[in-house]
Amino acid sequence: MNQSDRNWLSEHFGPNVLFDEPMWRHTTFRIGGPVDALVTVRTEQEIKDVLLWAEDRDHPITILGEGSNLLVRDGGVRGLMLRLAHDFEAIQFVPGANGTSATVKAGAAVLVRRLGKYALDQGLAGLNFALGIPGTVGGALRTNAGAWEGCMADCTSSIRVLSRSGDIASLGRDQLQFSYRRLELERGAIILSGQFKLKPADRQALREEAIRLQKRRRVTQPLSLSSAGCVFQNPPGQKAAGELIEQAGLKGLCVGEAEVSTKHANFIVNKGRAKASDVIDLMRQIQETVFQKFGINLKPEVTIVGQETSS
Repeated sequence: MNQSDRNWLSEHFGPNVLFDEPMWRHTTFRIGGPVDALVTVRTEQEIKDVLLWAEDRDHPITILGEGSNLLVRDGGVRGLMLRLAHDFEAIQFVPGANGTSATVKAGAAVLVRRLGKYALDQGLAGLNFALGIPGTVGGALRTNAGAWEGCMADCTSSIRVLSRSGDIASLGRDQLQFSYRRLELERGAIILSGQFKLKPADRQALREEAIRLQKRRRVTQPLSLSSAGCVFQNPPGQKAAGELIEQAGLKGLCVGEAEVSTKHANFIVNKGRAKASDVIDLMRQIQETVFQKFGINLKPEVTIVGQETSS
C-alpha cells in the first residue's frame, strides 16, 4: 500500500483508520502480525465507498468481526481489514402478526451473545445457543456458527449482503445454502445484517435453560486463556473432534506457548506469547496423529489469514 493510498484512507476515514496495526490486539487468540490498514466503517455508504475504491486499487479486503475463530499469521495481512460499527450494531424487534412468531433484525457487527441476550430478555426462543458463542452476527452467519445442537441456520429468515460490485441484495431463507459451519455466498460478498425468526416462550424457562448452558460452557471450556474457540470441525458421522484428539493422547501437547487445552482438546490456547506459526504447527501435528490413529482427516474450523514472516 503506497502513500497515495494511505492519504486517501486518511482523508475519508480520519481516526477510523489505523495503519500497520498489530492484529494480536484485535483477535481473541491474542496472536497476529500487522495489517496494512484497519478501517472502521460506520455506514453502508462508507462500506460501499471503500469496497469500490479497494477493488479499483486491487487491495484485498478482509472483514474483521470480534476476532474470534480467527488466526492471523505472523507476517500480517496485506490490504484492508474492515471492522463494522455504529449502523451495523443495531437490533430491532418486529412482532409477528399472529403472536406466534417474531422477527429480530440485527446488524452484522452485533455481538452474537448480545443478540442471544436480547432474544432472551424479550422472551423469544431460538437463540439461547448463541449466548456462549463469541463473535459477531456477520461472522456467525458466514460460518453457520452453532453450539449445544443449535446453529444460525435454524433461525435465520433472511440476510442483506453487499456484492463486490457495490449492489445490496436481500436473500431469503430459500436462497441461503447453509451447511455445517458454512454459508455459501458469492465471492467477496459482505454480510450487512440478518433477520431471525423466533417464537415467544416462557421467560423463566428460557433463563433456566440459558443458565444450564452457560454453566456447562464454563465447566467444559478453557475460558480463562486466549483461544479462537474450537479449532477443528466435528467430522460427520464420527466422534467429536475434541474426543478424537483426547483419545489420541494429545491433551497438553505444546509447540512454543501454544497448547492443546487440558480442559477441552479441541481448543488450542495461547499460554502467553504463542505465535501463529506455533499454532499452525500444532494443528498439523494434531491432524497427522488423528489420521494415523483413526484414519480421519480433521478439517480446520478456525479461519487462517495473512502471510508468513519473511525468512
